[in-house]
Amino acid sequence: MSSAVNSVTVYPRTDGPGGEVRCEQMHVGHPEPGWVRVAPSYVGICGSDLDQLAGNVDPNFPVHYPYVLGHEWSGVVESVGEGVQLRPGDLVAGYAYRPGWRNHGAMADLFLANAQMCFAIPEGITARRAALLEPLACVLQGLRSIGGSDGGDQVVVLGCGALGLAMVGLAATTGARVAAVDRSQVRLDLAQRMGASTVLNSQHCGENLSAALLDLIGGRGADLVVECSGAPALQASSVAIAANSGRVLFLGLAHAAAAQVPLFQIQRRGLRLQASTAAEQSAWQAAIRLLDATDLDLTPIISDVFSFQDCAAAVAAAYDPAAHAKVMLQPAG
Repeated sequence: MSSAVNSVTVYPRTDGPGGEVRCEQMHVGHPEPGWVRVAPSYVGICGSDLDQLAGNVDPNFPVHYPYVLGHEWSGVVESVGEGVQLRPGDLVAGYAYRPGWRNHGAMADLFLANAQMCFAIPEGITARRAALLEPLACVLQGLRSIGGSDGGDQVVVLGCGALGLAMVGLAATTGARVAAVDRSQVRLDLAQRMGASTVLNSQHCGENLSAALLDLIGGRGADLVVECSGAPALQASSVAIAANSGRVLFLGLAHAAAAQVPLFQIQRRGLRLQASTAAEQSAWQAAIRLLDATDLDLTPIISDVFSFQDCAAAVAAAYDPAAHAKVMLQPAG
């Protein structure tokens, strides 16, 4: 028998592209073999969710309305299907869906997930801390792909959303000197809390962003630039501020409006460019081991927790980086 639950469901807008959220009742069945039913503890709003709600999506990933939002989450296993090693009561985190998939996400009092896409959380890691595993796994995979960082590196992180703040915290744990750039002072303050030694508000730089960044880090350039914003101006600056033989990692989702970068800049200075999106299973497992073995705690970046019933207010807060950072939702009560 299925259960009636509250869910944050996205419907297409009637006045333009994109979608709008509604909290409404839906029915969730029992898990089939290989699946689990989860009661979420926390579900985050991701920048990709906001892009999708705004209608700013890659045409190669069609949106199938209506769908339940939420792919960053932690929760407790409520029931399991046949052949599943997880047990009711286990704290887990993992995937629920990606934009363009047909199955629903985690913003419901109960939701179904493939057990192979869920990861058991060790004792001692809270549900709130585990809810940020998805961005941590993404930045860990990206940092590994570009060669990592150490105490000899000057790292610049462009954009201090969840990915950027997770990268600040991760790079700081390696001993690197980290400079963070964003247009939100609220998020820059969080970057300092995560371990950034210097910060720069891009709103105060006018058209001289690259020059201001180079002045901030001493003129030589950055050993590693991590672009987390997807903003055209910061994407263009990422190459301009890299040191000779420097590395540039692109984590932010690029859009068609991104500025072009002259190829000679890359060739003349011997730069290495790398892109990384999402996280493979191995990165999730490594991120869990990292949390279990260290004091790395990203929970200070959570600025707000709303109930599913207040989903419209939650989305509005997530769209306002000047006053909010990571916005989470959870079931009422």
